[in-house]
Amino acid sequence: MGRVAVVIVGSRITAIGPAGRTKFDKSARVIDARGKFLIPGLWDMHVHVAGVSADPSWSKDTLLPLLLANGITGVRDMGGDLDVLLSWKRDIESGKLLGPHIVASGPWLAGRGKKTPEQYPVANAEEARAAVRDLKQRGADFIKVISMPSREAFFAVAEEAKKQNITFAGHLPFEVGAAEASDAGMRSIEHFLYSGFALSFSSREEELRKRLVEAERTGDSAAWETIAHEADLTYSTEKAAILFQTLKKNGTWITPTIAALDIASHPEAWKLDDPNLDFVPGSLATEWRSSINNDRMKKHAAWLGRQAVNDGKLAGELHRGGIPLLVGSDSLDPFVFPGGSLHRELAEFVQAGFTPMEAIQAATRGAAQFLGREKEFGTAESGKTADLVLLDANPLENIANTRKILAVIRNGNYLDRAALDSILAKAKTAAAAVPPEK
Repeated sequence: MGRVAVVIVGSRITAIGPAGRTKFDKSARVIDARGKFLIPGLWDMHVHVAGVSADPSWSKDTLLPLLLANGITGVRDMGGDLDVLLSWKRDIESGKLLGPHIVASGPWLAGRGKKTPEQYPVANAEEARAAVRDLKQRGADFIKVISMPSREAFFAVAEEAKKQNITFAGHLPFEVGAAEASDAGMRSIEHFLYSGFALSFSSREEELRKRLVEAERTGDSAAWETIAHEADLTYSTEKAAILFQTLKKNGTWITPTIAALDIASHPEAWKLDDPNLDFVPGSLATEWRSSINNDRMKKHAAWLGRQAVNDGKLAGELHRGGIPLLVGSDSLDPFVFPGGSLHRELAEFVQAGFTPMEAIQAATRGAAQFLGREKEFGTAESGKTADLVLLDANPLENIANTRKILAVIRNGNYLDRAALDSILAKAKTAAAAVPPEK
């Protein structure tokens, strides 16, 4: 392919074509990108950026620019302070705040716990319906479910979401199988392990699910390890084929978050002097460092490692079965750093059997399709928002090259390497300025 010119006017791509024949205004700024590689802006479809501190201002000043500097021009926030997120969203879209586009659920629905800006507990089906109405009225883009007090409450969320014309996504409650959730309209299922997703592929699903529900009821967390392992060993290709048909028929997407699980399974690899710790407040960095020597973490590391391997295999099976997957990092789990962890997830997709092109498309075009915003984002085409990433090396030859960012174009604004480095320096300063939590 010969040299290509991309013309941007304001926030939009207005033309793409052969460099010698594509017209543009003579007064335009010209960026010579010969030998470089241009991809659409990436979307991290599973983040938590407004729920990790009593004071979310550090997230605004640190995490949002950190994401953008890593080529992430859009995020789906899966549980955080809705008022804060909507405020950031307005300021970002108006140009007052530097950061990625935000799609937000606000607080997730949970079957227990205290009500906080990040969590919305519901005790029964009626409360679940009321929560959906409340969050829709407050401006949530979708509803996030993390657990439910009963099957009835889960299906009440599904029914009310449909009535309110708002999508819902999240964890599979242990009482509900993937096919049931898909038929009920669940737009995306998040995680494999923590949702018990693998049970839906087991030839012993009914038995294992009953045991899992009982273990959750009695607080027997150790039983989950055995049950998950048994589910992995009883994977049924026949059940998988039927489930794939259901997921495709209903347009259900899956967000595996493999890298976050892999990171959790290798605490011995966590570095106390990891330079990325400069982007989190001191108190949070201390908390993460202390988790390295956490006995529970060490005890479960080997099991988590086996599950991470199995999750990678399952992602490959889903991909070969034609099920669309979303790329999500699940930051800010310990040492799951915003920005860089998405690039690690792209590598996990390739390890699972995606080509580099397919992995990048999942984080760009796929994300836009899922959101119903493919006319705005996801590809480099005339008429679309100018959210682009300029790379120093070809990501189709090595997916790790998505990290070699020369410039980010966000809504038509060109941020070169010097600008990105300045953004990162300010982000570190903002994180360091956060006072210790009392």
